[in-house]
Amino acid sequence: MGLPWGCSHPSLTSHARGLLTSLVTLLLLRLGSAQLRVVGPGHPVTATVGQDAVLPCHLSPQRDARTLEVKWIRDSISETVHHYRNGEDLYGEQMEAYAGRTELLRDGLSAGSLDLRITGLRPSDDGQYVCTVGDGHAYDEAIVELEVSAPFFHNAQPWMVALALVLVLLAVSIGLGVYLYRKQGKLAAE
Repeated sequence: MGLPWGCSHPSLTSHARGLLTSLVTLLLLRLGSAQLRVVGPGHPVTATVGQDAVLPCHLSPQRDARTLEVKWIRDSISETVHHYRNGEDLYGEQMEAYAGRTELLRDGLSAGSLDLRITGLRPSDDGQYVCTVGDGHAYDEAIVELEVSAPFFHNAQPWMVALALVLVLLAVSIGLGVYLYRKQGKLAAE
């Protein structure tokens, strides 16, 4: 059996079939992988202890995510931060540390936005989060880095603040005393 355009050389026919099979396979793999692609911000999200933070993540190309399974997990410990499936938030497997503090922002789901809000940030929230998405046939994930910084004197005890204030006042007093002593020495020399 030859090729449709009249070539009947057996080795050319088998090469053409092999090439055609490879091309079809590559096309199918490409189509399968293009079905679901999750994209993170590509840079760390920064926030301060006590604030709220939004971890951005979206589907590319844009696609309705309301019927997908979206799971945010901590990368280092692989535990669930937030779980959403078929229009519902599932809290059964959520880490206790995030109970009542997470929300998948639903306004953007129809446009493929999978953003997660974490309220009342704690120092322990610092680290990598993985946004995972699945629809039964395809799966993808993206990593989002959250950098949580403490505000100045956030964890300071009252005695630490008092000690710092006393040390600053002592340094100012010594500096002022040295200045006045030198000034008096110059006046006496004149």
